[in-house]
Amino acid sequence: MSKNTSILLIVWNILLTALVGWGLLRNNSQGTSPVADDGTDASEIEETVPAIPRDPAALKEAHIAFFYMDSVQKKYELIAEKDKRFRIEGQRLESSLQNEMAKAQGRYQELMQKDHTYSTQAEVAKDEQELQGLMQRIQGQQARSEEQLAKLEGEMLTEITSELKSHLEMYNKEAGFDYIFSVQNGGQVWVGNEDLDITNELVKGLNAKYRAKKGPLK
Repeated sequence: MSKNTSILLIVWNILLTALVGWGLLRNNSQGTSPVADDGTDASEIEETVPAIPRDPAALKEAHIAFFYMDSVQKKYELIAEKDKRFRIEGQRLESSLQNEMAKAQGRYQELMQKDHTYSTQAEVAKDEQELQGLMQRIQGQQARSEEQLAKLEGEMLTEITSELKSHLEMYNKEAGFDYIFSVQNGGQVWVGNEDLDITNELVKGLNAKYRAKKGPLK
């Protein structure tokens, strides 16, 4: 079994999706669905709610920062550790599958070379059944390996996303930004002021937190 998808690329996609709404976190941290006087959720009667005029000057006063997600992806030690674990597990499962396939191939050759000239129908049927069993066993092991990797991948991405989101929330309690954007080199958001870049500060804090958690485990 071979898994060509790089976990770092998947991490990028998941984290970017998870953080796309970070800019609204601070303003909506206390927000809940409005309720009408009769207890009805406002979302059910939003056609009756008048549009709120936008204030073009609000963005001018906004406190904004950004970080490069691809740099976090490369420098965050937790991601490197998870990526290493994922590759090792993938190699282990692939090696185990290849060993089983080699054994099955050897037994397949033995069965195919048997002289069935004087075999009974029951004996021939038994050999055919064993051949089918070999194929089913290999297919089953491959499916289990893929399931294990998918589960491990999901757990790792959940942990990484949770750690990043948690750190950003803690960081912003002191920084007090109205918006924190995650951007990518060559992405759709163009950065006009590099002085707003908090990437290094963010990575430093993430790694310090990661090492503090990892230390006691040793």
